[in-house]
Amino acid sequence: MRDLIAIEWMKLRRLATMKVILIIYAITVPLIYFSISFLKMGPIHVIPDSAYQFPDCYNYVAYIASWFNLLIGVIIMVFTSNEIKYKTQRQNVIDGLSKRDVIFAKFAIVFIFSVIVTLYTALVGLVFGLIYSEDPSQVFNGIEQIGAYFLTTLGYLAFAFFFANVVRLQALAIILYIFSTIIESIVGFIVAQEYSQFFPLTTFSNLIPFPWEPPMLAGMQQPQNIPEQFMMGQGWSAVFAVGYIILFVSISYWVIKRRDI
Repeated sequence: MRDLIAIEWMKLRRLATMKVILIIYAITVPLIYFSISFLKMGPIHVIPDSAYQFPDCYNYVAYIASWFNLLIGVIIMVFTSNEIKYKTQRQNVIDGLSKRDVIFAKFAIVFIFSVIVTLYTALVGLVFGLIYSEDPSQVFNGIEQIGAYFLTTLGYLAFAFFFANVVRLQALAIILYIFSTIIESIVGFIVAQEYSQFFPLTTFSNLIPFPWEPPMLAGMQQPQNIPEQFMMGQGWSAVFAVGYIILFVSISYWVIKRRDI
């Protein structure tokens, strides 16, 4: 497996798209996280002081970072589409790798990217927490939100990998992928709003709860048009997310294995 990952890294390290997106992510996430303390809604501060302290810091940084998951997924889209376009996978098989090795190497890259992005996000939350928290001993409180972020990221990247293999035209695949959340939201609105939470991208997004509640919304009741039995908590969202990840990976495996690469 180490050799397979090394082969994939040789292709990735020259990918300019990856470098640009990772730099944008690495700079923007902590910058936005720091900037939220300046947000106001009229005379009322929307963001509480606990946003930078344990345990809330992990929820805040995970929620902010989750908005960039589609952008990180573009790396997987470009990488996978280039493999298809330039017949790199076929060349790997000609050079002696089995088709199964090629497939598992791609899955490994998706997993490793998820781990790297998650570790960086956790590091941002940890640094802010250590700087602003009065009690650093609470460092592991709230860390489960980082686990939820990992599952969210893995879900988005698995979806990107699946999408790139099904829609083989790179430009079309990337455009449809970027607008997939909008398309899913429109479909969910047309079908039934209370069922939209079961859609894959919505499920991934719902893994990380909205971290703060503006004072003017505190105490407001749940909308009556969404029955309580349809409101998934974080636990059920995780269950559905794992199911979707397995589904996307399985379909991708089936497509690559059956297709003449």
